[in-house]
Amino acid sequence: MQTKIIALGETAPELIKNGILIMFNPNAPAELKDIAALHQKLDNQTQVLHVGGSISFDDQQFQIDFVGSEANRNFDELGHISIYFNNTDEDMNKLPGSIFVSSTQWTVPTIQPNQLVTIK
Repeated sequence: MQTKIIALGETAPELIKNGILIMFNPNAPAELKDIAALHQKLDNQTQVLHVGGSISFDDQQFQIDFVGSEANRNFDELGHISIYFNNTDEDMNKLPGSIFVSSTQWTVPTIQPNQLVTIK
């Protein structure tokens, strides 16, 4: 499935630099828009997040290592997901709406408006 980044909140780059990307659909609550990358899904596929899958930001590809128990439901219904990049410090069981990803080429992705995100 593909989605397109349409806006990046003012403090989102700092979170990304520290290894966390928060994504929401354009209807995100106002208090969350500052920290999030707002995106618009380009198709209606559901349940796309799975261990061993991948998420790519243009040519920056990451393998999905963990999918929280609520991650697919939140992403399907709200377009919300928290993505932790190359992070081994968090207790995964405490982050049911999150996914953990890793890459041998990228530490964190460069995120910008009009960027395509592909989940396979």
